[in-house]
Amino acid sequence: MANDDQRRKNFWDEDEEEELSSPKTGAGPGTVSGAAGADSAQIDQKIQEARVLMEQTHQLHLQFLNGVEKRIPIEKVKLLEGKINELQRLGTNLTAAKFRISQFLAQYAQMKELWERKLRERERK
Repeated sequence: MANDDQRRKNFWDEDEEEELSSPKTGAGPGTVSGAAGADSAQIDQKIQEARVLMEQTHQLHLQFLNGVEKRIPIEKVKLLEGKINELQRLGTNLTAAKFRISQFLAQYAQMKELWERKLRERERK
């Protein structure tokens, strides 16, 4: 009996040591390590790339509306929409990644609405 208790104690002690010594991957609760962690990192990278592209597109739209640029940045918009389609096609089981994707899509929809509204206002003048 004492031998059994000693084995259980050693087993749990080893697990605690492994948890303390192993590096944590991910951004917090609900994150899964291993392949899913890489998936989350890949999604974060794609969102960041799309976010940078969206900011560039926004700046070009502002330049067009202020008369600095002569054309609407159609190429950048198409490139951005391609990145967005790529994000939407990504399948993930990670709730946090899904949330980040939906947040970015909401920001894009808001930005696109702003661009269209400003363009309509400019055409009315």
